[in-house]
Amino acid sequence: MDSGFMGVKSTTPDDQSTFISADSLISTGDEETRLNGNVDIQRQKMRLRSDSVLYSPLTDRATARGNVVIEQDGMVLRAPEGQVKLGTQASELNTPTFELNTPRFVGKGRADKLNYDGISTLTLENPNYTVCAVPDPSQADKGDWYISARQLEVDQVEEVGKARDAKVVFKDVPILATPYLSFPTSDKRKSGFLPPSIGTVSNSGLEITTPYYLNVAPDKDITLFPKLITGRGAQLGAETRYLTPTQTGVVKFDYLPDDKKRNDSRYAYSVQQRYNEGNYVAGLNLNGVSDDQYFVDFSRTQAVASQRVLMREGYFGYREQNWSANIRAVTQQTLQLFNDVITEPYDRLPEASVELYPTRVGPAFLSVSGLYTDFANPARITNRVEGSRGVTRARLFMPINKAQFSITPAVSIQSNNYSLRNQTTGQTSAPNTVIPTASLDGTVYFDRQTTLFGRAVTQTLEPRLFYLYTPFRDQSAQPLFDTTVTDQSLSRIFSENRYAGLDRVGDANQITAAVTSRFSDSRTGEELFSLTGGQRVNLKTPRLVLPGLEPLNPSDSDFFANVRGRIRRDIFVDATSQFSAETGKHQRGNFTVGYSPSPGKQLNTGYRYTRNQIDQFDVSGQWPISQRLSGVGRLNYSLLDDRLIEGVAGLEYSEGCWVLRVVAQRFATAPQLETTSLFVQLELSGLGRIGSNPLLLLSRQVPGYTPFASTPLTQSTTP
Repeated sequence: MDSGFMGVKSTTPDDQSTFISADSLISTGDEETRLNGNVDIQRQKMRLRSDSVLYSPLTDRATARGNVVIEQDGMVLRAPEGQVKLGTQASELNTPTFELNTPRFVGKGRADKLNYDGISTLTLENPNYTVCAVPDPSQADKGDWYISARQLEVDQVEEVGKARDAKVVFKDVPILATPYLSFPTSDKRKSGFLPPSIGTVSNSGLEITTPYYLNVAPDKDITLFPKLITGRGAQLGAETRYLTPTQTGVVKFDYLPDDKKRNDSRYAYSVQQRYNEGNYVAGLNLNGVSDDQYFVDFSRTQAVASQRVLMREGYFGYREQNWSANIRAVTQQTLQLFNDVITEPYDRLPEASVELYPTRVGPAFLSVSGLYTDFANPARITNRVEGSRGVTRARLFMPINKAQFSITPAVSIQSNNYSLRNQTTGQTSAPNTVIPTASLDGTVYFDRQTTLFGRAVTQTLEPRLFYLYTPFRDQSAQPLFDTTVTDQSLSRIFSENRYAGLDRVGDANQITAAVTSRFSDSRTGEELFSLTGGQRVNLKTPRLVLPGLEPLNPSDSDFFANVRGRIRRDIFVDATSQFSAETGKHQRGNFTVGYSPSPGKQLNTGYRYTRNQIDQFDVSGQWPISQRLSGVGRLNYSLLDDRLIEGVAGLEYSEGCWVLRVVAQRFATAPQLETTSLFVQLELSGLGRIGSNPLLLLSRQVPGYTPFASTPLTQSTTP
């Protein structure tokens, strides 16, 4: 026995020294030493206290009796008796209680027997375990929830808990019983069953999902989603993810072999894959469903239910510092819902492009691009014009940037060449145009020091003028493969073409004038608030109009305004308006206000308006009703259609060691059709979530949403 065992520090390394204090010590030579009364032994990070200890230096084992307490690495173990091997710190205790507050595991409870290997693994026989507040660890079964099991093994290195013949009890009611339960003690991935999900949907009935997660490799995993839908049948879903230094991908598939409501098989798939190595990039984006109404029947959000065009794309590209080349093939699946029929877009079989990024040529920059596309009709469309289109565009611009101003003159030219099939009688099958464009864009900068809502700020004033000239060219013989009229906005009035797509270049002789004022924090430079107003004035009436649209008037030069930023630290505003200069009427607008004084307190209100098309208001928020109860919801309503677009209402109740969420959702899936869903989820802190998960829904529907918790979970360790 070294002298440190007598209370004097030995010459052995500090991490191997042993320190002891006791009321009395009786030694029988090298065989054993008995310590009595207020025994306190410390070695490395372990501390053993007891009424009496019998130590054997031959086995390095200390047998303790009476009020045994072991403190080690965030663990506090108590028992009437037990043994500890001081060198390895392995221990064995009878009828112990335990408190764990380690970085990888938190909890407390009691057991018939406890074994600790001194490294990472804690094995408990017939334990009760909880993370809830209880009078003491021996009363773990008094917690709001607890786990009882024949055996519980906690591996702090693998960060996993394994329970055999386990039962989860909540409020004295068993809610889950299983011969084997494996659960993570951290965010580390591991294979095993995930908590089941249970919910109801108006058009399908009760849905029960028991996901299974496979941690295939550090860069690959698979999740299986077997689901029972009472109104439709058994559905199997799967998601595979992989991530390597050169590839990333997600593959999803859902299959319902026999839908009771349709007497048919239903499926959906999605493949997202990207390869990137050196200068090369390639990928797949494949999406499809079995039928037009799949998303109407199975979607759980309005955004998914409203999908109408699903892309199927494969691409390959090569990148250099100042140029790139790409080739891709694109087809689409177009979903036609009842009487709401939309025009199917063209397939692109193939599309190839070469682009020279802006490259300095003397004082100017030159960019050049070439694009060849073969537009093909989908299989079920006949007699619609199709064919190939080649577009070449070159742009030369010379930016001049100074502290007080910037000015950019630019000239560009676009050449379109077609080879068409099924062309309208009397029209050429090989139309072509060459159209030049000239522009001049200039901004002047002024600034001053001032205050905004009592805060020292720098205010700028930035008047901007943009002149655009494009001569008229007759393009009526050219088809409209991908060209539409764009929604006008503050950013679009500074564009060089009023149309989206490459089949039309709009003629223009116009000036756009705008002014922006920004308010930035004088100390940090953070932009706090901005106001912008602008108007485009036609110096000559545009002549080029897409088929079916009315000719433009000289006064078609609407006024746009935007206000965006924080008027206080807890209030955010974003408002945009478009007024018609011809009629003086409000044409389009968006208005959003968000109020967030602290996390968990969020109120949002918004309004969207487009004359004769959209008239909607949107209200959402999250707010504590009491210390333990919080309300959350959203209402998106169309005044034009007198119809609910989407509604969400829920309550979250927290008791510190568990949270209950009940959320109802109703949203439009198609004209005259709506879907109602109910989410009920019980979250047991440190164990997992049981029920249908509304968290993703709430984070999407309520800007600023944070999961509610009344108080942070803490564990105490008694010295």
